[in-house]
Amino acid sequence: MDVVLGGLYSVLAIAILIPLVSMFTSRTSKALPGLAWLAVIIYFLVSYDTYEKAPLTLYNGLVQHDHFTSLLLMAISLTASISLLAAGRDPAFWESSPAFYSLLPLALFGSYYLLGATDALVVLATWLLVSVISYVLIALPSDKNSRGAAIQYIFIGAIATLFLAVWAGGEYVISSQEGALSFAISALTIDKFSALVLLSLLVALGFKVGIVPFHWWLPSVYSKGNGYMVGVVAGVIKIAFVGILARIILYSSQNPVVAGKIAVILAGFAVITMTYGNLAALTTRDLSKLLAYSSIAQVGYILVGLAALAYLAPQNTVMKTIALAAVAIHATAYGLSKAALFPIGVDESNIDKLRGLLSDNKAVAVSAGILLMSLLGLPPLLGFWGKLYLFYAASTYSVVLVAVALVNSAISSAYYVRAIRDLVASGKPAVSLRSHVGAAIIIAAVAILVLGLIAPIYVSGLS
Repeated sequence: MDVVLGGLYSVLAIAILIPLVSMFTSRTSKALPGLAWLAVIIYFLVSYDTYEKAPLTLYNGLVQHDHFTSLLLMAISLTASISLLAAGRDPAFWESSPAFYSLLPLALFGSYYLLGATDALVVLATWLLVSVISYVLIALPSDKNSRGAAIQYIFIGAIATLFLAVWAGGEYVISSQEGALSFAISALTIDKFSALVLLSLLVALGFKVGIVPFHWWLPSVYSKGNGYMVGVVAGVIKIAFVGILARIILYSSQNPVVAGKIAVILAGFAVITMTYGNLAALTTRDLSKLLAYSSIAQVGYILVGLAALAYLAPQNTVMKTIALAAVAIHATAYGLSKAALFPIGVDESNIDKLRGLLSDNKAVAVSAGILLMSLLGLPPLLGFWGKLYLFYAASTYSVVLVAVALVNSAISSAYYVRAIRDLVASGKPAVSLRSHVGAAIIIAAVAILVLGLIAPIYVSGLS
């Protein structure tokens, strides 16, 4: 425990130290990125140690980590490393320097507590910390589009936080009535008040992760925002929110009556979310918007697994463990791919101007294709195993839901294949790919390949 807390506080200390160091270094110095890299490495070691010690309880039970949350913590650190590599030293030359290098470790610090929170007020406090960081990140480049995207993101964040506050207050009312601790709603049968409380949570997280119909801000923010920053928000930070959503669903679905109702709600959200995301992605020629709509569709697939998780929560079965592992695997594949692909559109996201962008660099072209194919769900890539286990777990709940998910996955092949074709087409593009972005794409693809080989071995060990 002391090692874990020491590592976490070291990450926090580095986040605080970076602005001070910047006062004595030039913008061309490698000191600030170096400190940020040190924080990411420490965070990965802390996450791995947490996995080894799981279940790990901190602060008298206010923060608890199990193997599921520990996997997501390691995924966050890997995704953060891709985002840091993709950005390179470009943020050092922004007017906001050195904010990016300081905020990324701070986001990691907050994510650790958000993912492990077992108390509604801890969720609210860490939610606010991570959310404010994400708003500032989107605004950091200070150009007109980034400022507009940040304002829209802050507006949506305020609405989401309001709904979360309703949930947190409701949790404490229920807790005082029932004498229960943590997410007390898990002990209840459905009544009007507890249903309202749970619905407030789903709306709050729906806004955060882009569940339809709370998604309307996402395509605009993701396409207008700087690709480096969107990669962090869509990759690193979204993993944390997906994780806490999964944990609260697991807590809240211990009663079979509650579980069945939550599963139906999540299944409905899953169908409309993945269907809308995939159909909308077919209509755009903008790479950033395509990735944004794809992000909505990917959340829909995760909701398929969460519906299964809710249904399985009252049961002490291996399938419940597989459902949790599937969410972690798919969130990891999603985060790594988005963190590497969004930066492609830093200078220009119009697919016509990007046409042929990767044709002169075979390694990057193949790697980008691997990332897009992982999002599509082709074997043996990590995204394939994520979808496979999500749908496998969901088959115990609803074969119809799985069938709809498979049809949606088939639809998505049209725009993923089109994007791959355009990026590697012959001809000289209007813009060039930055070398550090290319390096991030290659390393992310290698990670997707290696983790794709490990994932089935890991899941088979759960049974």
